[in-house]
Amino acid sequence: MSFDVEAMRHANMTHTQMLMWMGQMLSGRRPVYNMGFAIHIHGEIDHELFQQSYDYVVSKSDNLRSVFRHVDGGPSRIVLDVDEFDREVPVVDFSDKPDEAAAWMQEQLQQYIDIRKQLFGTALVRIGPEKTIWFIRQHHLLCDGWSIGNFMKHVGARYEQLERGESGELDVPQFNDFVDREIAYYESDECAASGKYWEEQTADSLPPLSLYGVSSDEGGNEFQRQHRHLTGDLIGRMKAAIKNKDFRAFTVDQGLFLLMVTALVLQLRRASGNDKFAIGVCLHHRVTPRDKETIGPFFVFSAMRIGLNPDDTFRSLYSQVAAEYRVMLRHYRHPVTTPPGERKWDTSINFVNTSFPKFAGRDTAITWMQSGSYLSQESLGLQIHHFNEGDGMTAEWDFNLGIFDSEGRREKAMVDFEEAMEFGLSDPDALLHGFWEDSE
Repeated sequence: MSFDVEAMRHANMTHTQMLMWMGQMLSGRRPVYNMGFAIHIHGEIDHELFQQSYDYVVSKSDNLRSVFRHVDGGPSRIVLDVDEFDREVPVVDFSDKPDEAAAWMQEQLQQYIDIRKQLFGTALVRIGPEKTIWFIRQHHLLCDGWSIGNFMKHVGARYEQLERGESGELDVPQFNDFVDREIAYYESDECAASGKYWEEQTADSLPPLSLYGVSSDEGGNEFQRQHRHLTGDLIGRMKAAIKNKDFRAFTVDQGLFLLMVTALVLQLRRASGNDKFAIGVCLHHRVTPRDKETIGPFFVFSAMRIGLNPDDTFRSLYSQVAAEYRVMLRHYRHPVTTPPGERKWDTSINFVNTSFPKFAGRDTAITWMQSGSYLSQESLGLQIHHFNEGDGMTAEWDFNLGIFDSEGRREKAMVDFEEAMEFGLSDPDALLHGFWEDSE
């Protein structure tokens, strides 16, 4: 695959953003890329101070003022002047009926976002005394999950300043710096070499995929997100196994991610009977300290191809996953390319190893929301994060309802993943066929 670098310069966006722009154009008004965050803030919030803080960060962030329009024959990301942007933060009061707030936010999340005009909206939702939800509805073109934490951090820092009667300048890094860096990569020899790698890596077709007896061809655009708590005990045992060198990794977070991919492969084997899989991997691509503070969609999707052998154990499968991961890291900036009609991956995983901050010293709790609509070729997605305090983690399962059309089938997928992890932790050297034979 080769890039039209001049077209990318005209577009003023990353390749990931270009893919999402095309996906949205093909999806019409369906909210396939809408994301929502309900940030529960424990403590009194002054609306006027919040509005001023929000205005300040929007005025400083080039990315928050981005829109996507068709200009001179092609798409282009344009940064609006602050006066062209609707910055009002309405207050919606559910204090007398707090149980209805979640349904209202979900309804808002399902509304079409016109990316030519503004990519996000927000509100303060009152649900009781000193209980406020900062609700954000946004298009994925604008932010990833990590960025919402940065948005919250910057607004909270400004709010604290204003509470103290201060007005010094805050450093809000610019997303354009990252876009320029990515466009330079697209015309590099490194990019060309990675393009050849992906052509070779995906030359062999993946086997047909059926999950729990339903073909992936049955997938539609309706999705359901289900939250699953991974207990502190489970995460603690995973960390102990990494620290004890049962499963080798450069960092504990990397080991957690590799263990989760290994368990996901086992879950797919039990669900499908296949022995060859492609796992889509969301990489956050924030390589500098300023990247980690910037508001914008840095993420890139790449893929690992994994094959199962009759004599594999959980430990040997983990080692294969780790080896494939290291190779993938050399090529992930170039998009995965496949022959026409071939799927890129069987399922995808996103491990977000960041926590959300307090808001101006106030405790918070985060709910990550999905619109209920996505791309039909995606069968199943798994987002694992530690946005909130505590020893455990949250698994967000995104089920394609054309395939996972019953609560029983969705529950089976989640349980199989958890049982796969327990299988590996209890005896890393047990033969894997013992896991899927238990279910036959």
